[in-house]
Amino acid sequence: MLLAAVLPFVVAFAPAARADDTATAAPSPSSQSSAAAALGVQTGPDPAAGLPISGFLVYPSLFAGVIYNDNIYPTQDDRKAALGFAFAPKVTAIDDEGLHKTTLTLKADAEIYPGYSRAPRGDASPTQVSGGASIQHVWTPTRDLTIDVAAGFTRQYGLFGSLLATGSDFVSGTSTANVATYPQFSNQFSGSVSVEKKITEQWFLRGGIGAQAVEYEGVPIGLGSGRSGADYNAFLRTGFWVTPQVNAFVEGGADLRRYGDCWYDSNAYRLIGGLGSDLIGLFRGEVFAGWQQLASAEGTFGAVEAPAYGGRISYYPTPYLTLAASVDQLFGAAVTPATPKGTRSPSTETVEGRFQADYSLARYWTATVRAGYGRSTWSNSPLVESEWTVGGGVSYDVWRNIALTLNYQYTATAANEAGVAVYNQNIVSVGMTYHY
Repeated sequence: MLLAAVLPFVVAFAPAARADDTATAAPSPSSQSSAAAALGVQTGPDPAAGLPISGFLVYPSLFAGVIYNDNIYPTQDDRKAALGFAFAPKVTAIDDEGLHKTTLTLKADAEIYPGYSRAPRGDASPTQVSGGASIQHVWTPTRDLTIDVAAGFTRQYGLFGSLLATGSDFVSGTSTANVATYPQFSNQFSGSVSVEKKITEQWFLRGGIGAQAVEYEGVPIGLGSGRSGADYNAFLRTGFWVTPQVNAFVEGGADLRRYGDCWYDSNAYRLIGGLGSDLIGLFRGEVFAGWQQLASAEGTFGAVEAPAYGGRISYYPTPYLTLAASVDQLFGAAVTPATPKGTRSPSTETVEGRFQADYSLARYWTATVRAGYGRSTWSNSPLVESEWTVGGGVSYDVWRNIALTLNYQYTATAANEAGVAVYNQNIVSVGMTYHY
């Protein structure tokens, strides 16, 4: 009953969300741009556009240009505007041998403002360098067995990071970080192993384990931040193919969070049910709903309960338009004692949503629109912090593999209590994007 009541709302409110299987995002410039490719006729990067190196097809790209930021030290007052340089290199390499498929990704995003260093009120620098590296290996030894091993590192600025040249993976970039009214860097190391076994032609079983270490870098004195620590997680899902295109599933999962301080250590559990599919007409993705609980590992605070819901769906209505969106409700990380009013919070309840649309205006023109929203409610405080961002870009193919790119991003934060630092920021960049 709960699932039946919530699913229509999830689909209507945010036609996408977090899933154990990453749904297909809108095609990137190095991918096939037709709806036929997006629908599975021939998905993934175009082999004709890849650079063959040692068995891999490599897809390099680079954005380089100038950037204008009207609030380089994200503050509410005493705003400082500056011009700088932006660089965003990215390399994806794929080796697909049928039984074995390996995907390597390396990307970075740098904003550099010459002549500006430390902020007057703290140790924050306007220069930002974020990025990530990942490796995924999928092994299919038999028709009914798939083993997926992945590991990665991500350095991210704030909840959403930069939208200037992030490509089409914005929606799949759901973060477990808290929403904070002041942006901070987080360094995340992760690894996971999952196995899916087809029991019959209709029933399947999927399980996995993972670990993630998160380190939050400092923020100006007096501002709260997430607490660095480690998360050990596991899940088990059983599903049934109701039709050849749609499966129903039930999943249980647990997260053991350890922060080096037993006061914060906690155990989270959730039970969800949902519907998923590789392809339903022009849709792909899954939606789910259920319940989750966070309890102290040492009994230092009471249990916290909340609904669990989310999903991620991609939609391809025309050969020229792709839409993707996600929504998640989850428990965020613990918060340090250096929070407003000296509170000590073991967790936050965080809601996060993302949306992206890619549209081919004409043969040489493409446009992208992105939006994101996040809200964190503290488990033992009335404080609620929120952040939202909206942006977009236009790209014009000057030559076969070089495009003139213009991007804009607006970010704003808010809090329901006075004295909490908030800010808003406008960023514009223009430059050239190269794709092999």
